[in-house]
Amino acid sequence: MSKHAIKAATALVGLAGLCGIIALVASQNAEAVLQLLLNASGGILLVVASHFLAMGCSALAWRAAMRPLWSAGPGIFLWARLVRESANAVLPVAQVGGNVLGARVLALHGAGTVPAGAGMLVDLTLEFLTQILFFAIGLAVLIAIGGGDALGWAALGLGIAVLMGVGFVLAQRWGMFRLFENLLGRIAQQFDWPALGGLSGLNDTVLAIYRDRGAMARAAAFHLTGWVLGAGEVWLALHVLGADIGFAEALVMESIGQAVRTAAFLVPGALGIQDGSILALGVMFGLPPELALSVALVKRLRELLLHAPALLIWYLIEGRRLLRTPDVAREQA
Repeated sequence: MSKHAIKAATALVGLAGLCGIIALVASQNAEAVLQLLLNASGGILLVVASHFLAMGCSALAWRAAMRPLWSAGPGIFLWARLVRESANAVLPVAQVGGNVLGARVLALHGAGTVPAGAGMLVDLTLEFLTQILFFAIGLAVLIAIGGGDALGWAALGLGIAVLMGVGFVLAQRWGMFRLFENLLGRIAQQFDWPALGGLSGLNDTVLAIYRDRGAMARAAAFHLTGWVLGAGEVWLALHVLGADIGFAEALVMESIGQAVRTAAFLVPGALGIQDGSILALGVMFGLPPELALSVALVKRLRELLLHAPALLIWYLIEGRRLLRTPDVAREQA
């Protein structure tokens, strides 16, 4: 499949997801949903601001993972994390391209292409593994509060996620990225693209990062804290919308909702899928459908208010850099 065909297919899937969100709103009391969001407008801004806590923990996790190879201040990692999240949330890149952009930010700030790429892959792995643990915590809480209706499907999803996580870690240890390096080397020779050849040593760099157990433990702890803070963000959104619900229910909604988003990584921003899961979970906990759907829409508003401007700033910075050094920048792209 050609590059243009992949872009077109991804855009179409994203459009279908957007239509799914519209259908969800239309299926509920759209006027009541809009009124809830308008009444909570000030609180929604607080929810948007609170996201920096979870994002900051994710940035510190990334920094801790890369510390054995490259030491930089937390600010650059926070900016790289913001670019990474923004691209995955806003652009039709199937929640993958943002990771590449985040690594590119670090590379352009002195990390180097190979360390930045390796650090991104290790951070992505740790993020996924801690998400599995967060999902398991969510299931335990669901059992504790007696919400067993969705337990069977959730347990099945957890089992699949654990197998995927173990398989991905083993594949990395068995040289998965060495095969990737060889493939890139052949492509670089065939198409005369030296930038791809510059990724030589990626596998060894990934393994070097993993050898620092202390760094891995710190990074995992930061990621898990970030997931829990994300549950706090959902709890805050519920309360500014007027829901009388505890943190336990919010944690379940966030853990399962994020797992669904990860499973739907081929859909840009998991449009429609994440929103439907939050609606279903909210109703399961006794929330009015329009209120549960409003929580999902608050998450989407946060993406528009935070991620869209951040992505615009990144485009402006990248554009100025390309104008200053067009030839070098295009070769590195």
